[in-house]
Amino acid sequence: MGVAPSYAVLVLVQAALVAMPARRRQLVSSRTLGLTIPAAAMVVGVSVARMHGGASLLTALATVATPVLAAGAGWVRGWRLPVLPAVLVAPLYVLAWLRPGTLLGQASGVALIAGACLTATGIVAALAPRAWLTTGLVLLVVLDVALVWGNRQVTPEMHALSAATPPTLGHLGRPLPSLQQVDFGAVTMGWLDLAAPALLGLLVTRRGRAAAVTGLTAGAWGLLLVVISPIAATPPVLAGLAAGRQLRRSPPRLTPDRLALSSHNRTLAPLRDVPRGGPTSATSS
Repeated sequence: MGVAPSYAVLVLVQAALVAMPARRRQLVSSRTLGLTIPAAAMVVGVSVARMHGGASLLTALATVATPVLAAGAGWVRGWRLPVLPAVLVAPLYVLAWLRPGTLLGQASGVALIAGACLTATGIVAALAPRAWLTTGLVLLVVLDVALVWGNRQVTPEMHALSAATPPTLGHLGRPLPSLQQVDFGAVTMGWLDLAAPALLGLLVTRRGRAAAVTGLTAGAWGLLLVVISPIAATPPVLAGLAAGRQLRRSPPRLTPDRLALSSHNRTLAPLRDVPRGGPTSATSS
């Protein structure tokens, strides 16, 4: 599959992650965690990947942690059928394991990583206020752009992760599924490229609108691949963030009719407190 259709599929995945239903829970409320966790996730990931053997460590961790996290998406997000993701994890993992390099196997891996991102961001959202998480998401996008296009720290780590081989299970001789990156067709994304829209869905009130704008913006953003590669894939969530926020309602404007009615009500207000028998007075002799 070529670059354009591969990228289009991953854009649809990003939009779907924004639109996923969720009931946000609040366990604690730490401003520091909300501000630092999103960006720290990228810094830690890049730092570990640059270490000797770091790419292999992240690959092994992703192979084990991804299905575990994906299985908990229904409970963390408060879905009506929380057991459904847990039931789907096993067949998806087997397909990703036994059909590597095929579109079916890659799609299974993308689904597992997307589910894991839903769980991870649901846990993060329960630890911090919405406003500070929003700031943290913006910082993540800024850092992503700086690392990809600034000093290009991400490209070597992407190549190292792509070349890393997952551990082998026992005597079977077949490496476990490669889940350290989002691979589909001719396009590769990082975990945070799916985690960012998954977090966005927990921060906006107009989730459907945010999902549509994120998808359309990401599609247009992908045109940059014609002139430069790689590109930072998180900036489109900022457009979704702007579109999905609930704007403050302005106070209703008083028309002449409403103004007259309001004045009439103020005139009648003192009479509403008068007893039905008419006004009374108390005198003392």
